[in-house]
Amino acid sequence: PLGTNVMRMTAFDADDSSTDNALLRYNILKQTPTKPSPNMFYIDPEKGDIVTVVPPVLLDRETMETPKYELVIEAKDMGGLDVGLTGTATATILIDDKNDHPPEFTKKEFQATVKEGVTGVIVNLTVGDKDDPATGAWRAVYTIINGNPGQSFEIHTNPQTNEGMLSVVKPLDYEISAFHTLLIKVENEDPLIPDIAYGPSSTATVQITVEDVNEGPVFHPNPMTVTKQENIPVGSIVLTVNATDPDTLQHQTIR
Repeated sequence: PLGTNVMRMTAFDADDSSTDNALLRYNILKQTPTKPSPNMFYIDPEKGDIVTVVPPVLLDRETMETPKYELVIEAKDMGGLDVGLTGTATATILIDDKNDHPPEFTKKEFQATVKEGVTGVIVNLTVGDKDDPATGAWRAVYTIINGNPGQSFEIHTNPQTNEGMLSVVKPLDYEISAFHTLLIKVENEDPLIPDIAYGPSSTATVQITVEDVNEGPVFHPNPMTVTKQENIPVGSIVLTVNATDPDTLQHQTIR
């Protein structure tokens, strides 16, 4: 906010403190950089307190060329008169980040294709966040909020790219369901500031297509145990085996 106290500069003068020889006044000689305003700060001439003198919109870290300002501060004795002696020091002010930008998906819908019976990462979900990448205000946390009743899917954050890595952790069965739709939300590690909220762009849909794989026939039961008396005639039926093919949506012939 306008008028926020940033820091205090303190100078000392070895002269008699009861005289004007040690009566100090403070002044800002130079501000670097000079954008977005050449007068971002003011210093109380008597106390040495540096305060902000621009509206909050000009102290927005995301729109600044650099979040660091250097002020050359002058302290002058004799109450600041031209005849006074001076000393200077540099005040370095860093504009820190607040979590004032929620993460937003780059697309409303993502597509993925996976073969049945396979596990691993199937798609990376991309988000954008204007906050400082070195902070929890930028780092994303993903949650599957719908479409995962069997817990077949998990999502984790890539710490380098901030992408959401969606994985199959329980193999999918094409014959049970060839399509899955997941609803994913993304939030930051740190809470948003009170007047900012997560919007519709912080959720996205993932459409997953399961591809059929030619699976081998399965015997029932397995193993099979048969007991027969010795000396049975040639050509006797020992056992009728039973196998079925999991690919029920395709015409299969079993031999």
